[in-house]
Amino acid sequence: MKKKWSGLVTDYKQYAFILLAVSTFLYIGTIIPNQHIEASPKMLMMGIDCVFLLAAFLCVRRAIFFQKKLQELDED
Repeated sequence: MKKKWSGLVTDYKQYAFILLAVSTFLYIGTIIPNQHIEASPKMLMMGIDCVFLLAAFLCVRRAIFFQKKLQELDED
């Protein structure tokens, strides 16, 4: 159980980092001035960016949850 939870902590941290990196690139894509892009695709990109940031936040919360479980297991 301990090995499984440790793997989950690592996985969730990696997922959060990847989601944060992708959302950063999407945000940079929205702030770079481009005359050929209309307002609706920029709004879609911002919406997707928010979803990725929310998913990264949830992955970090999940990693913290499993980290606390590991610490409780170590204390016993």
